Amino acid sequence: MTNNLVSQANTMNLGKTPNDIVSKLNPIFIVILIPIMDFLIYPGLRKAGVNLSPIKKITAGFALSSFAMVSACVIQYFIYKMSACGDNINALSKTRDDCSADISVWVQVFPYGLIGMSEILASITKLEYAYTKAPNNMKSTIQAVALSTSAVSAALGQAFVSLSEDPLLVWNYGSVAVIAMFGGIGFYMTFRKADAQEDAMNNMKESKYIGGREVGDAENVETLSVRDVKNEKSGL
Repeated sequence: MTNNLVSQANTMNLGKTPNDIVSKLNPIFIVILIPIMDFLIYPGLRKAGVNLSPIKKITAGFALSSFAMVSACVIQYFIYKMSACGDNINALSKTRDDCSADISVWVQVFPYGLIGMSEILASITKLEYAYTKAPNNMKSTIQAVALSTSAVSAALGQAFVSLSEDPLLVWNYGSVAVIAMFGGIGFYMTFRKADAQEDAMNNMKESKYIGGREVGDAENVETLSVRDVKNEKSGL
């Protein structure tokens, strides 16, 4: 998204809009949609009897991210089709002025908007789920595991670098769309049983176990030393 869609914007009709400004639609969508989802959409669905559980939210996030890449794929297809430079637009645009396709750059509102929506459903829910379901002494660890998925995402992005050039950009967006959709299906098939346990997990009594280190660690040795001094002074 960060690189390819900005590059794609440069091959469309920008008007007076800088191509890197359109990418700000993503955070704008997130900021606007989060309160709408929290105060309107989710309560409305609950009143309508629709239980949008965390697992279903994350699955929907996968689907929306797939649709976002499908929309980017369609946009790229028409850029190649409508450009005078064909499917070699990025290379020829350096030497020619007539390469830009006559498509408004604002059609990118679809991939950016869908990506923002998918982040609200999947990424935010993922972090919330990891935090609320983890015991107190493991919240940081579970959050770290949840955030580590960004590393997997970066690795996948690196794997598709070879497709990030003409005339393969359609395949680039299309491949990511397919991976996201299969990822969503695989995620739901793996964790769908957790939905049935949602209420039970939410109603579990909070553990009082905090954890700690074995006797012999520096902190415990220091504690024991202080205790021995106190006992010696009291005559015990």
